[in-house]
Parts: sequence; C-alpha cells; structure tokens
Amino acid sequence: MKKYNCEEIYFKYDSKTNLRAIIAINNTKRGEMCSGGVRLRNYKSEDEALWDAFNLSLAMTQKCAAINANVGGGKAVIWNKKEEKTPALVKSFAKFMFKLDGRFRTAVDLGMDFKDGYIIKKECPYVEGLPQKYGGLGTEGDTTALGVIKAMRIGAEYLFGTRSLKDKIIGVQGLGNVGGYMVKFLLEEGANLIVADIDKNMITKTKKKYPSVKVVAPDKFLSTKCDILSPCAIGGIINSRTIRSLKCRMICGSANNQLENPEKDIKQLEKTRILYLPDYIVNAGGIIQAIVEMNKGKKEEAIENTKVIEKNIKYILKEYKKGKKSTLAIADELVESRLK
Repeated sequence: MKKYNCEEIYFKYDSKTNLRAIIAINNTKRGEMCSGGVRLRNYKSEDEALWDAFNLSLAMTQKCAAINANVGGGKAVIWNKKEEKTPALVKSFAKFMFKLDGRFRTAVDLGMDFKDGYIIKKECPYVEGLPQKYGGLGTEGDTTALGVIKAMRIGAEYLFGTRSLKDKIIGVQGLGNVGGYMVKFLLEEGANLIVADIDKNMITKTKKKYPSVKVVAPDKFLSTKCDILSPCAIGGIINSRTIRSLKCRMICGSANNQLENPEKDIKQLEKTRILYLPDYIVNAGGIIQAIVEMNKGKKEEAIENTKVIEKNIKYILKEYKKGKKSTLAIADELVESRLK
C-alpha cells in the first residue's frame, strides 16, 4: 500500500458463490468519493489480482486529477473464471460494495457487461455507464474512444504536421467495448486499420462488419509496422521485451497501465524515438462521462467535456518539445500539482 500510495484495501470472499473480490481506494485528496470500474479476470494468483487493483486504482487517481475532477481514484477486481460469473456472484459483489456506503462508485469493465451492471444497480445504487433503460447514459466506450482519438489527432499533428488521420496505418489491439468504437470512428476518419484480439468471435464479428480491416495474429501484432499503435486491451504490453520489436511512431490507446515498468519503459521508448501519449491522460473519457452522469447531466455534455483531454495533451507536448522531460514525467507532474 505504501508503494502505491494506496489508502484503503477491502477484501471479500463468499463461500456460496466463490466470489473473490478486492476494492482499492487509492486516493481521496480530491474527494472522499472514489470512482473506478469493476473487472472480472481469472488471475494467476491473489498477488496478481492485488497488483491489478493497486495499479488500476492509481490510474483512476491520475485520471481524476488530470481532468480536475473532485473525485478520488478507486478500482474493483473480481478474481473468478468467466464461467463462475453467475447472477448470485454479481449480487454478492454488489452487497460487498454497498457496505462502503457510496465511498466507491463503479461501472462495468473488462469481463463484465450491462446485465451485470444492472444486477449491481438493483442491490447498490452507486453504478454509472448503464443503458438509458436502466437509468444511465449508456456505454462509456464510445466517449472513451472519442477522447483517445482526440488525443491521437494532437499527437499526429506533432509528429506528422497534420491532425488528419486519413490514410494513417493504425493498429488497434483489443476489440471490446472501447476498441470496437475505435475501429468504427477511425474508419470514419479514413484510417487504414490493423486489428488483433485473442477472442476469435470478436475478430469474426469485426471483419464481417468492417471488411477493410486487416487482421493480424495477437502474437504478431506488436511487431507489425504501423504509424500509430493503439492498445485497447489489458495493460503491461509495452515492456522491455516488446519495445525492441515495435515498428510504430506513436502509442495512443485506451488500455490502462500500458507500460509494464513505467520508469524503465519510457526511457526505452525515448531511445527508440516512439512518442508515448500517457494512457491515463488519453483514456479519461469514461470517468468524464461517469461524473456527468453522477451530476444528472446528458451524454452530449460528456462528449463535450472530453475537450480537456486535448488540452492536457497539447500542454504535455508543448513541454515535451523543450526536450528536458518525457511525456510521462510531464503528465505525472501535472497530476501531482493537481493533487496538491
């Protein structure tokens, strides 16, 4: 907890459903109420689940501070197999979360869907990102994708001299809730897309809907030549092993914690002259929408508010151009100043 500056950790085990859940409240400097998604993964160990909770809750603190929101950072992880995810298990998690009395609010993330969100909502009112029929503003995936693309345009202007993404070769890794919208919006921009996903059904569905996309095997994806790499799946994929094989000019995606070892990996990226746009800056669209929903606002307001992502990326690249600090160091300093 000291290493990650994490204030509180809560564990839950339910013998009836085999629920194993962790809620991490990372930081409450900007607000006693914390927000962060809930994800379900079959982690290799309890340590790996806890590591994910620590890292993801820290990322939420960074996102909230970067957009100047009066909200703290938190995250929930459920360590169970996909086939173990029953309504009873989700209900058990909701009761666990309800005991925190609104200090932690959530939205469905990796491994969870709207049906799960609705089950949670019936037991615990502190849920955002649900469809309108369930009382929400709908998916946060499209708002997140739009924010990433806005950041990508600013990065493209810095590297290529134009904000246009037309004819740019862009690799999208992960075709889930955010990645799917990334594909849709980037094709509308006129980009040429390379896609990859470990779920063959997602590949089939995407290829059928968008025949022009080029499919690459997951293990070949990172070494495929492209202008912009957009990781939209799990974290830790940019590391000392994969950076050596990267053939892109810029990394800008929605996945959390893309750098496995931020301090070392950003130095290696700098040496290879690959521009990295910090994930917690560019993927803040989800929390932006969640905050608008908490305040009873509308979807259009959430989309409009993603302009703060453009503003932050412009500032980071303006400072980066001075050649003294990495984009990550500048983003971290921005967050620290706002936490103070």
